[in-house]
Amino acid sequence: MEEEIQQLRELVLQLKADNEQLRHERTTSLGGASGSASASPETASARCSVGSLGISIAEWAEEVQACARARYLPAAEQALFMVDHLEGEAKEEIKFRPREEQRDPGRVLAILKELYGCSQSYVTLQQAFFSRQQLDGETLQEFSLALMSLMARVERQAPNGIPNADVLLRDQFVEHVLDGSLRRELKQLVRRQPTITLLELRGEAIRWEREGLPGGTRGRSVSLPTAYGLQYGVQGRPHQVPQARPQEPGLDAVMDLLKRQQEQLNQLTMTVASLQAPPPLAPISRSGPLICRRCQQPGHFARECDGERAPPRRRVNSVAGYDTQARSSSSQQSGN
Repeated sequence: MEEEIQQLRELVLQLKADNEQLRHERTTSLGGASGSASASPETASARCSVGSLGISIAEWAEEVQACARARYLPAAEQALFMVDHLEGEAKEEIKFRPREEQRDPGRVLAILKELYGCSQSYVTLQQAFFSRQQLDGETLQEFSLALMSLMARVERQAPNGIPNADVLLRDQFVEHVLDGSLRRELKQLVRRQPTITLLELRGEAIRWEREGLPGGTRGRSVSLPTAYGLQYGVQGRPHQVPQARPQEPGLDAVMDLLKRQQEQLNQLTMTVASLQAPPPLAPISRSGPLICRRCQQPGHFARECDGERAPPRRRVNSVAGYDTQARSSSSQQSGN
């Protein structure tokens, strides 16, 4: 009988221990969500910087309120729960406030937001959002999360809210993707599907980044000359050769293209100039013997003539005399 009583006592003690362990586990699970909320708002306020993904005072407040609602705490206990999760200067600030403010959870949050909230203005946050671009080595997911964090800060600071925040977020993602080919494909996808969301667009972008762009890209046909190939690529959009990694032509490629075009233009200019040039004049050939202008005798020049000057004759007679003398000299030469 005593043994049975002892066993029952041990069983009761075991059940009590199990009950205490279950209560502790339940409390830990409810407070686990506020693990990040246990950080000091002073530390959180230091993280409230543009582009940072750390917890802000607004996120801390949301987590604390969610934990308080999960425990079904009344208003007074909610305020105590918030104060218990404060540390350092923030806890001292609430401690020296009036008791009415210490027991009001809304007032506690207002004080913390006033002291440790992000001090940047709405315009500054807007400028930071619209100037955010994808950085070198940053993945598409990291870039989209950074934009979402900036947009959340802009919405909290906006006086009347932002009605088209989803569209602005999606367009900012499309416009500032680092890869130019991927950026063009995303713009075409947005034109085809104007209602597509950022998450759907990001999913397509990540899939294209891993599998390659749809249809690929092809280079200019080698059968076309350089100058005509450039015109054809602008006007006709030829079917292009797929490349392993499509890239936009750099400055060196453009300069090389311009040099080759200049060489072709120089060759064409030289060809046209050679075709339009007049034919060279043939040298004047003299037929017949030399006639001295002094004595009108053949065989020597006037500067070498020692004879008497022949009387002047008219042009016709001189021509006739020239023909007669030429004939006589030619007959003498043939006789010899």
